Amino acid sequence: MKWLTRNFTGLLAGLICFDCLNAEDWPGWRGPRGDGVSLEQTDTVTWGPTENLLWKVPVPGSGRSSVVISGPHAFLTTGTADDLSRRVLCFESNTGKLLWNSVVPQGPGGKMHQDNTMASSTPAVDAQRVYAVFVDDVGMTVAALDRNGQVVWKVNPGTFYSNHGFAASPVLYGSGVIINGHQDGTAFVCMLDRATGEELWRYTPAVNLRSFSTPVLTEYEGRTLMILTGSRQTAALDPETGRLIWSAEGPSEKFVCTPSVGMGMVFSFAGSPDKKSLAVRLGGTGDVTATHVAWRAERGMPYVPSPLLFNGRLHIINDLGVYSCLEPLSGKVLHTARALGSTYSSPVAAAGRIYLFEDTGRCTVLADGANFQVLAKNDINEEVYTTPAISNGSIFIRTTQSLICIAPSVRQSDLSSGD
Repeated sequence: MKWLTRNFTGLLAGLICFDCLNAEDWPGWRGPRGDGVSLEQTDTVTWGPTENLLWKVPVPGSGRSSVVISGPHAFLTTGTADDLSRRVLCFESNTGKLLWNSVVPQGPGGKMHQDNTMASSTPAVDAQRVYAVFVDDVGMTVAALDRNGQVVWKVNPGTFYSNHGFAASPVLYGSGVIINGHQDGTAFVCMLDRATGEELWRYTPAVNLRSFSTPVLTEYEGRTLMILTGSRQTAALDPETGRLIWSAEGPSEKFVCTPSVGMGMVFSFAGSPDKKSLAVRLGGTGDVTATHVAWRAERGMPYVPSPLLFNGRLHIINDLGVYSCLEPLSGKVLHTARALGSTYSSPVAAAGRIYLFEDTGRCTVLADGANFQVLAKNDINEEVYTTPAISNGSIFIRTTQSLICIAPSVRQSDLSSGD
């Protein structure tokens, strides 16, 4: 059936690792499929500063990139003001031990929004390497590092200019890594060879306009599409060639959050100059604005937090903390509430639960459903502007000061016993 779509990041097209349902990696922004959903059956529901914290370690420098997990390793990017360096960090995921701290580029960070940092792009990781993207006052740097922290290759795919800085994350597809270079300067999207950094294709948007949105991969009717939001439009590209397949106008001019894809639809959200959303039916070609846009909405829409499509419902938390649950095919509002405080973090889901982190570090855990049924409210007493990762029965979250691993007591007992 057409509405059975799959999202991918960090996996070869057409392959999903169904044999790791109980222990899957979180190898890139918003997890293994780029949708914020983990297939793990984690038992983590409640925690606090002295409850169910497996470990907590300081993170050098500052950044708003989210943590990614691959096997025994957790990866972050960070920026340090004293030497103007941008770095990739590797921690041991079971203990939090810092294994290495590698400098990639150095130099002035360039212009950026007051809430942005030199390290806001979340890295992506495969079995051999970790891939990171940074910008400075000259241009963009993309680098691949091996599992020992050595730079394998480093390239500069183009200049970069934006008064608000940079935040889009790399996406792995086939033998390449896709980079979103939407900006107010010479905008581009490209794919680089994972092994060498060589450019495989380049797409030039019609409008030079910044977008912090990370592309999402989906399969529809036997074909892989890359969903891209930026330059005043929502679009689908062929990730093999970078060729534009279809586009729809809007929902607004500038994008930060990542679209959701599923049920035969693309759900796109933009926040400037107005916070708006639209739903586009998959399957079109060319300009599909008049033919494939199913619905548009404005009330309660987000700018920074990405929406969560989970078990047939679209969960939205906007920047002010207003929660909405929509029926995806029609856009009908099923429930809305002023439930949380200010929120940058994007919701994630696992084991029939939804996790919503506020900027204060408080996390509301919801039961799957449309009625905002609260299971727990947890606090770690540190500010959070990133999105958590779920892997191997644990929740990993970067705060403004630390990297924290949250795990139920049974998971901690397993580790202490060596299982």
